[in-house]
Amino acid sequence: MIELSSQQGFSSFEDLFENAPCGYVVLNLDGQIVQANAAFLELSKLDRDRVIGASFRNLLGSAGAIFFDTQLLPALLLNGRRKEIALDLRTARGRVPVLVNFTVQYVEGVPVSIRAVLLDAAERRQFERDLLRSRNEAEQLSEVILHSSDAVITSHIDGTIRNWSNGAAKMFGLSSAEAVGRSFTELILPTDARDFLAIPIRELAEGREFNGEIVACRADGTRFDASIMLTPHMEAPGTFLASSAVLRDISNQKRAERALLQNEKLASVGRLASSIAHEINNPLEAVTNLLYILDLKVSTPELKSLVTMAQEELARVSQITTHTLQFHRQSSNRTDLNVTTLFESVIALYRARLRNSNIEPRMSARTTHTLHCHEGELRQIVLNIVGNAADAMKNGGVLQLRCSNSRNWRNGENGVRILIADTGTGMDKATLSRIFEPFFSTKGIGGTGLGLWVTKDLVQKNKGFMTVRSSEHPRHSGTVFSLFFPHPH
Repeated sequence: MIELSSQQGFSSFEDLFENAPCGYVVLNLDGQIVQANAAFLELSKLDRDRVIGASFRNLLGSAGAIFFDTQLLPALLLNGRRKEIALDLRTARGRVPVLVNFTVQYVEGVPVSIRAVLLDAAERRQFERDLLRSRNEAEQLSEVILHSSDAVITSHIDGTIRNWSNGAAKMFGLSSAEAVGRSFTELILPTDARDFLAIPIRELAEGREFNGEIVACRADGTRFDASIMLTPHMEAPGTFLASSAVLRDISNQKRAERALLQNEKLASVGRLASSIAHEINNPLEAVTNLLYILDLKVSTPELKSLVTMAQEELARVSQITTHTLQFHRQSSNRTDLNVTTLFESVIALYRARLRNSNIEPRMSARTTHTLHCHEGELRQIVLNIVGNAADAMKNGGVLQLRCSNSRNWRNGENGVRILIADTGTGMDKATLSRIFEPFFSTKGIGGTGLGLWVTKDLVQKNKGFMTVRSSEHPRHSGTVFSLFFPHPH
């Protein structure tokens, strides 16, 4: 009965050895194969007759055999086992990478055989190569993110920041140590716009991305335009783990777009103004001729005075249309202009308006030099400033126009300085900082916002520069425009 049980146990052991899922061989101490199971035969692509009695080292190639004799076998006999030794088997299908676990079998303390378990490492080596490649790619990506000017931010599911790139630190003025652990929306958005990303952030948990533009806020409170891309990080089966955000400062792009839009508006306004001025000129000529005929027919001094006044006002309208038509068609030749004569012509043009608003014009020209410039452009400059001064003195005041020899304090260059001052209501700092922006106006629907923008451009075109001072103080309110034009060399 006992003999039968032992025989059954041995049979079970043989079955387990033969049908093991991994390669299994038994070697004598010289390295010859004594036993080999079916999995090893499949792995080596050899039949049993060729394997039994063969040297295991011969299956390892020359380099493998040297390693087996000089390093593996001595250490194995000394320690009794070696785990996961990476070797290559030479088979009919070429080299097969394997991981081998060696164990020495002892009988009464004496080593009698070596047992080796072999695992096909092809998939594992491919996995290791893929892992190494992924790690290299991740390191390269980290290097790109590290040196990117874009802000790359990752957040936990509760919205607190987990990673904060160098680009984010530069963009928002906060170091990684200062940002990590704080609320994402509180750091990048101004207080009055915290709810702007509320819906996109909630939808991240559902796996939805978001692309858009926001007004972001730096640590010092300054605001800027930014593009933002929010990406959820999900794990099967649809578990939300984290999110990332990539932000790019697009302030320059937005400024360029606004400038382009303004240029298009200005071009349209210029074409429209020139068209209207051209159309007005035709009836103006007819009215001018009629007034000339009427002037010859009137017999009383009173009627003649009225006709003369009508002719003066008509001349003013004609001059305005002429300036409008010449806005984009100025002569390329400069001429010598007497500034006193220029002042007188401007005052004459605005005489009725100044008289009706109870504005007293005062002129002073203390220069013996003429100004070498584009006459039409300088006339337009003075007309625009005087027109604004008249608008600022609805209840009357004093308009001063002065001209004198001067010197540019920036470079010592000699030239002519023109001062145009009024005692009007003045401007606050906010208004003063924007008066040269196109389409900015304090006159409501009655203003185009182009006068001073055109004025500044014409001053620069004539190689001059302009400064403005203004005060709203009740006792000395008013505005002073100072224009400097250099003498030609």
